[in-house]
Amino acid sequence: MIFTATQDTLPPVPPAQRLDAAPSGLDETVELTAAHLDAHAHTVAVFERVLDGLVRQAHRDRHPLAEALSTALGHRYPEEETEANRLTSVDVVVASLLWRVAGYSLKPEYVRRQRGHEECAQGGLELVMAARVREIGYALRSGTPQPFLLATPTWDTGALEAAELVERLVEYRRLGVRPGPADFGQALLRVRRDDPAAAAAAERLGTSEGDRLAAWLGPDGEPGTPRRRVVMPDPGAHRAWSRIGAAVPQVAFVSGERPALRWEFPDAFQWLNRPHEGFTQCYHWDGGHAVRASVLPEDRDTQASWLLPGVTLAATAGDHGGAWMLPQLALLGGPAGIGLHSAIAAGLGGRYPDGRRPAVEALLVLAGRGELDAPLLGRELASMVTLGTVKPNRLADAARTAAAAGAYATVWAVLAEVLPALLPSVRGAGEVLAVAAECVERSGASGPAPAEVAAAAARTGSSRLVTEARRLTSALSGR
Repeated sequence: MIFTATQDTLPPVPPAQRLDAAPSGLDETVELTAAHLDAHAHTVAVFERVLDGLVRQAHRDRHPLAEALSTALGHRYPEEETEANRLTSVDVVVASLLWRVAGYSLKPEYVRRQRGHEECAQGGLELVMAARVREIGYALRSGTPQPFLLATPTWDTGALEAAELVERLVEYRRLGVRPGPADFGQALLRVRRDDPAAAAAAERLGTSEGDRLAAWLGPDGEPGTPRRRVVMPDPGAHRAWSRIGAAVPQVAFVSGERPALRWEFPDAFQWLNRPHEGFTQCYHWDGGHAVRASVLPEDRDTQASWLLPGVTLAATAGDHGGAWMLPQLALLGGPAGIGLHSAIAAGLGGRYPDGRRPAVEALLVLAGRGELDAPLLGRELASMVTLGTVKPNRLADAARTAAAAGAYATVWAVLAEVLPALLPSVRGAGEVLAVAAECVERSGASGPAPAEVAAAAARTGSSRLVTEARRLTSALSGR
């Protein structure tokens, strides 16, 4: 279907911000570390600056750093050594400097998933974070800290410029330092793929890490494409979601594989490469989700496909969460494909208004960045409406909210794909038609009405469906 419309006036999208340099002095490092550990909401920028600052300061002079940290933060840790899995990320590093963490628990083989979280994507991302901070802690205990971290991002999304990583590898080569496997693996996952010259520069390094980076910047490092599956919930297998019932189909994806993750990446990274689907209980909710998302800042589509089961639960089981991470994912990099669009579609059908709000925000972010594929989103919505996952009245409310933010033309482009699935007589179709008609009137869109809308407008009677179909047909024809 081809329509013309005026351009939307969309809310501004916050641009990515460059990270400030790591804290330069001892006092600043300790102060930033303490502030991070006391904070309830952790940002990517502060988390990464703290890690890099601690590593740099320990490399310069470990003992004054340990004394200052003991004075400021020693009360946080028991006098006897504790296992690393009992500590949060930055606590692992601080406790390692204070000799309060058991050395054996910092070894790679002790980085394990918690029992019962086998399919929780947030837990999978935390595995990578755990591997990295324990690697840092182990180096600190052994007296061989790195001069700085390779994986510290360039941007507050977690993305790392490829040229910047090449420069760090050059310095590592000059100093004769071998990268930590987890730190370098995280750096590869974060690197942006829009610098053709970086691959050649990496290859010229003449090191194994340079060769890996050059290969990663080629097809081997490209994210996999999620493959669609429609599954039925099994309340018996997932008792945490027993409210679902067995009648409403859920939409899930099997995430695409990234074969390059198999070579030379630590074991903790391998979860990211395995196919995942289905529904499990997740205890993470929204705490620290921006930091976890920064593990894969250039692969938002895969992250969205992992999030999709929880989003559909918010539409079918009445859960208030599920979609909370969508705005953050929309701000990340990488393709905005079927995984992200499908997760937004499911989020627009959330049972409660506060559950739909993040999906509306994500839609506006993508639209504002010129990355929204409105027909794709519409087709995903149409599919979910047909399945019964998304209810028309909830979609109408979410669409109305997005349109009121200035996205009238965008919302109409989405709804034009949905309407054929609602007509001739799906309950609630009249509400969606009303929003569509308002969007056409406000945006000045014109073009032929979808055949199903024209047929509904030609019917006799004065029901809301017929009335709004006539209104929409008239607005599209310019009458």
